[in-house]
Amino acid sequence: MPGLTAAQGADELFLAQGFTPGNRLRRFGLIGFALLGILLLGSCPALAQSPSSIQIFMPGGSLPDRSLRFTLTRDDGRIETVFTDNKGRFPITADLVREADYTVTVDGDGRTFATTVATFRMFRNIITYVPVFLNSVEGSKPPPSPMVLNVLDAKVPPAARAVYEQAMAEVSRGETENAIANLKRALTIYAPYVRALNDLGVLYLQTNRLDEAATIFRQAVKLNDSFVFPRLNLGIVLNRQGRHDDAATLLGKVYKENAQLAAARLPYAEALAAIGQNTEAEKLLRSALADANLADSGKVEAHFRLGALLNKQNRFSEAATELEMAIKLEPKAVMAHLQLGGALIQLKRLTEAETELLKAYELGGSAAGAAQFLLGQAYYLQQKYELAVQAFEQYLKDVPNAPNAAQVSEAIDRIKTALKTK
Repeated sequence: MPGLTAAQGADELFLAQGFTPGNRLRRFGLIGFALLGILLLGSCPALAQSPSSIQIFMPGGSLPDRSLRFTLTRDDGRIETVFTDNKGRFPITADLVREADYTVTVDGDGRTFATTVATFRMFRNIITYVPVFLNSVEGSKPPPSPMVLNVLDAKVPPAARAVYEQAMAEVSRGETENAIANLKRALTIYAPYVRALNDLGVLYLQTNRLDEAATIFRQAVKLNDSFVFPRLNLGIVLNRQGRHDDAATLLGKVYKENAQLAAARLPYAEALAAIGQNTEAEKLLRSALADANLADSGKVEAHFRLGALLNKQNRFSEAATELEMAIKLEPKAVMAHLQLGGALIQLKRLTEAETELLKAYELGGSAAGAAQFLLGQAYYLQQKYELAVQAFEQYLKDVPNAPNAAQVSEAIDRIKTALKTK
């Protein structure tokens, strides 16, 4: 039986067993009829942008060659003692993120750098890249390299920076269009404002203005192709646009240059899976899950995408395991419930499938209309024909332009006719 698909949007699901309310149902040809099952992978919000992070640089601008310990203090008094990876990077996990002021304190080792304190402000839904340059033992702070200066937007005029901060405040209040307008204003004041370009692209991406997002990210990449976020986000846009070959090429380069960046693995795996490179996609997803620094939001995404990929390969039992892990981490992951319901149907665990699909629809409503289609199949296999009709009819209401609408309508008519004459 074909698996549950993503890129093509639909695969045939054959309902060929369990229909026994008399020969009349058989006579009406219900055994063996095929429907096209839409089960879109969808997108995890975590991938709308790469994760915020702190990057510590040694005096002079080079990367550390070991893990560094520091304290992260939030303005509500929360204090965390954390460690970077062996290149000085620390991903800011979802549990830490809130609109707040943060202080980074790195205690000096007395040999290669002195105690260093840096502050920054975090906003929800906006990437924050925080470079921290360690003081030398003498207390001086040599200027960083030109590349790092560019990443820091050190030349941004105060007027542009003030408008940018206003835009960030608007983002935190959910005033997306005002934020877009002010980011454009900041760019009018200072066109090479890479951070503003990237965040403008993120807002376009979040509002599904994909062509505009792609244009903005390309501008940011042209200005500074060493700044990983615009390149990564452009790859995500290409995936959303269905340009998976282009996404795979771009994200493959990003991954090669940033192999420890889990967020690069996830969209790259998505692109590879979409172009049929399933083995490589699975390796990337499993390597992401093996990363101890992967945030919970990233784990949800990785388990979900791995489960969807395994579904696609008819490895339904393995898929169910991964999807259950995604749901354990994020109980409101609509598409994980939907994919799990599909896997459980294939495993003949129909009662459990019904529970998952009902939950998917409860959480997602008409946006998860495919849940009603799969519910119809689950009910049909359990000989609950009236419920099957209700589910299929709801599916057509939710997804009126579904490519299988004519087949579903025909199936509904056949079931109704059979029930009337049994």
